Amino acid sequence: MTTVVSIINLKGGVAKTTTTVQLAECLASEFSKKVLVIDLDPQTNATIALIGEERWDELDKQKQTLFYLFNDKLEETSFFNIDKSIQPSVSNLRLSSLSLLASSIKFIDIQDRLGDIASKFDYAIAPMEVLKSAVYSKLKNYDYVLIDCPPNLGLITRNGIEISDYYLIPAIPDKLSTYGLPQIIKQIYKFGEARKLPIKCLGLIITKYSSSSNTHVQVMRDLPARFGTIFNDLKIPKAPVFSTVMPQANTTAEAMIFEDIPKSFREKYGRSKSGNYYLYEYVISLTKELIKYAKT
Repeated sequence: MTTVVSIINLKGGVAKTTTTVQLAECLASEFSKKVLVIDLDPQTNATIALIGEERWDELDKQKQTLFYLFNDKLEETSFFNIDKSIQPSVSNLRLSSLSLLASSIKFIDIQDRLGDIASKFDYAIAPMEVLKSAVYSKLKNYDYVLIDCPPNLGLITRNGIEISDYYLIPAIPDKLSTYGLPQIIKQIYKFGEARKLPIKCLGLIITKYSSSSNTHVQVMRDLPARFGTIFNDLKIPKAPVFSTVMPQANTTAEAMIFEDIPKSFREKYGRSKSGNYYLYEYVISLTKELIKYAKT
């Protein structure tokens, strides 16, 4: 059975892409799962972290990034081929069970035009169904599909939500990063209701936590109650705040550099400690929680 999770936050810089890549590599490397990462973010950071700039540039020139899936619908062309576009054995960990559908910075050029897709196809396909029309038959080949969404709830993000079982919210424990949580949950709930989607919130992940920050400590103390109130107001089941708190660490950002060639997952993420634990132990703990909550 395939589990599809969109990773979403309306604010940038909250380690959304880092969380996506960490979970994907950990699921593939440490839990022997078949994983597909779908990069819908125009910043293409997950793509670059998993295949590097050179391979991405070649893929984009071959018109096999996700931009061309959407652009084909707008321009009535047919360059995108799903079988050619799915890149197997990605990551500098050389993981045979990890695959990628790459993004492109060209997404920026068309995201405001996606609403035109419906009229071009006489309303036979909705703008939020473009991704589904291409990948739905492929999802069964994977245990987990992780979708790195843009920092908004526009049509590109809604394409990810359309095929997802869950959405997951990474957030730094400060006021700016958590301010938009009610909007995310309410808007996805309304979209899911309108589209009759079974999508649920998988939970909230605290990222870039610094125990020396009074703000972080205070927000962490109040956040579970605040988070739960959002679900109570909507009268829907509560989602958890993950107990694994991801610490602020420079080496976490460095682990996203594709050109570095680590010998193993534990070497890649465990070059330093935070508190009493190596950083790779936090990633494994986080992944265990993902697996646990996705089963319940």
